[in-house]
Amino acid sequence: MWMWFGTYGLSAVSVAVEHCFAGRKARSKYIKKPINEQQGKDDSEMTEEEIKKQRELFVAKLKIMQSNYELSHPKPEKNLEV
Repeated sequence: MWMWFGTYGLSAVSVAVEHCFAGRKARSKYIKKPINEQQGKDDSEMTEEEIKKQRELFVAKLKIMQSNYELSHPKPEKNLEV
């Protein structure tokens, strides 16, 4: 029972508190699907295409991080005047 309250009770309390304070501007929503159902989808094995796609995304993110670092930390220019 306490596990149930931990997931669903926390969601219900947080939604209620935000709706009390923010009124119509509240954005939080109650959990739509059971937690156990969401975990089942994450545990399935990935296909080769999904693995390849995730690797490509990871490499692209690393390249973006590298270019951002190079832009924010420029190398000092050397004077070659003789």
